[in-house]
Amino acid sequence: MTTDPTGRHQPVRGEFAAFRGVLYPARAAAGRWPCVELLPAPGTPAPEGVAPRLAADGSVAGYPLPPELLDAWYTAHWTFRWRGEPFECTDRVGDTVSGSYLGSDREFAAQHLKRRITGHRGTFPLAEVTEPEEHREDLLGPRLELARRLAEADHFRPGGRAVLAGTTHRAATSTDARGLVVLDGVGAVPPEQLDAWYRTHWTFRWQDGPFDAVGTVEGRIKGVYTGGSWGFADGHQLDEETAPDGTHTRYTVEADLDSVTDLTPHRTDLLPPRH
Repeated sequence: MTTDPTGRHQPVRGEFAAFRGVLYPARAAAGRWPCVELLPAPGTPAPEGVAPRLAADGSVAGYPLPPELLDAWYTAHWTFRWRGEPFECTDRVGDTVSGSYLGSDREFAAQHLKRRITGHRGTFPLAEVTEPEEHREDLLGPRLELARRLAEADHFRPGGRAVLAGTTHRAATSTDARGLVVLDGVGAVPPEQLDAWYRTHWTFRWQDGPFDAVGTVEGRIKGVYTGGSWGFADGHQLDEETAPDGTHTRYTVEADLDSVTDLTPHRTDLLPPRH
């Protein structure tokens, strides 16, 4: 493990999460959204009380945790100055610090730095480095806010709802063989006992194309393309899937929530008219 420019024993850049006051390298837990995966360095203790996620070979891949249990989760990198010029720290080994040049003085770069494929880099004595500064980008707050938004919208899944005695329940969208409506956690009730019964679904636009929302995947909204342009589907590389009827093909997208527009709920009442 490298150390940062101030001498602390941790990487000079990366993603980190704090759990019960201990800082770990971390990453989003693939396939376990919205969890965050702690990645203890080799030889360091595993986080207490957290079950590991095992890789296919049986090794520990990480320790996933719901974000609400974390003290912090963020990305970090360091900057410093050498001879008054700005650098982003890329490494520290012993008494030297390496960095990518962030300035625009071509004469300085040509005289003191090595040319890379993109930009210039240099390695300097630690004693000559000034103004080391850590820069953080919070990841925990946005993840918690997104999880809240998705939960409030039931992850934009289409489905039925029924209101019984003032309480809303998930419900079937058609009556059963007895003419009753099945409510989750309640059972089957006659439609005339319901205050409301309706079907909901969401629509949105992505890249100005129309979609019906069908849920979320790893925190991204999933939608079925409802436009009629094969060119749109091909040009935007939509995923081709077999439709639920097992016969037709549909085109879908998984998009970040902030990349869609016109996200709109729709409601269709299912209660028969009351006379």
